[in-house]
Amino acid sequence: MPTSNKEYDKLIKKIDDILLSIKNEPQKFESVFTELFDKDFEKGLNYINSLETGLLKGLVISVKDLFDVKNYKTRGGSKFLNSLPANKDADCIALIRKAGGLLLGHTNMTELAYSGLGINPHYGTPNNPLYNNSIPGGSTSGGAVSIALDVADITIGTDTGGSTRIPAAFTGITGFKPTQDNISRNGCLTLSSSLDSIGLMAKNVELCRQGYEVMKEKKKPNQKANNKSLKFIIPSNFGFENIEPDVELAFNSAKQKIIENGYNIVEEELPILETYKKVPLWQFAAVECQAEYFEAYTEKKHLIDPNILKRMDRANDVMAIEYKLLLKIREDLIKEFNSSLKNNFLLMPTVTIKPPLLKKCDDQEFYDKVNLITLKNTSLANYMNGCSLSLPYFINNEPIGIMINGSTNNDNNLLEIGSEFESILST
Repeated sequence: MPTSNKEYDKLIKKIDDILLSIKNEPQKFESVFTELFDKDFEKGLNYINSLETGLLKGLVISVKDLFDVKNYKTRGGSKFLNSLPANKDADCIALIRKAGGLLLGHTNMTELAYSGLGINPHYGTPNNPLYNNSIPGGSTSGGAVSIALDVADITIGTDTGGSTRIPAAFTGITGFKPTQDNISRNGCLTLSSSLDSIGLMAKNVELCRQGYEVMKEKKKPNQKANNKSLKFIIPSNFGFENIEPDVELAFNSAKQKIIENGYNIVEEELPILETYKKVPLWQFAAVECQAEYFEAYTEKKHLIDPNILKRMDRANDVMAIEYKLLLKIREDLIKEFNSSLKNNFLLMPTVTIKPPLLKKCDDQEFYDKVNLITLKNTSLANYMNGCSLSLPYFINNEPIGIMINGSTNNDNNLLEIGSEFESILST
């Protein structure tokens, strides 16, 4: 049956309270949204009211400004895109709407999603609510902050090298990167066609699962595994370079809690990661981003964030044969990785540092160094076409991200394990 008057009134009050918060606290919400979808709220609320069922019924959803939303412009965090309002929703956004999610607005982001820091000189950089005057992480910066500030239940983003999991780790929320092709990318601007995935962030795993269930393509479900019989591998040769003492302390504390609850955590060297570390991963985004936006790259360089332009420039140093070989190497490594990992999982910090002050990132050398460090651990899941989940773990009231990586299409088992770990880490 349709939503009761009581439920409907509650939802209207929820939206009114959100809009009032945004209006009355402009400094807190500065640079979080590029545009609200308020002219469509009434229509959306009426549709939700008519629904008998819907997995996302009554949930508020923010949307990264890479996704087409009907009647609104898709800016991609840029100034050079002269886009007209979209004539239809991106595939995944249409499914969100159909399932009863109320679309709140487009969220701010790193230009073209091409950085892990979340900095945007065109629309401003959202402040990190948990680390004042610090970066929120990127590229899905505004989306993460919309969750951390409790104005959205779920945010839809993209993840090319960590763009949902990095900001999740930096803002104390949950970030999920599914296997790449499990969610359609139609109607979403491209950074790297090889590595882009649609991802989600929320306050908990269950909300990420609900969003994923709505958006995903129909797949054969994973075979149910006894989670306490699985191995959770901490790679001794990857994931802990440049780790800050507070992050290491928090990770070890989280690890001990998981062990005490009966899970099998082992530390092993994984030879495949030695091969992975030699791969020029940057070539994917550099070549594919420059190709995707070649007209702007050649004719509108002055409108592009210099940090993003610098990364696009690197494509000029890549020969066609190098790029072709890179694609083949990746294909082979994915097969080897899945074969070696099977149904087991990797466990490591999402990011090995805490979010630095925004002001410090004005220094070019510091920006480049921190961006590489920030993306290092998360990029593995994109390259290996796996699934990955970042869970918040708080110590001394500061969050770090605990990341679990699974093999290709092991998404359902990952979310189940994530839910179990979430309960452990929250006590």
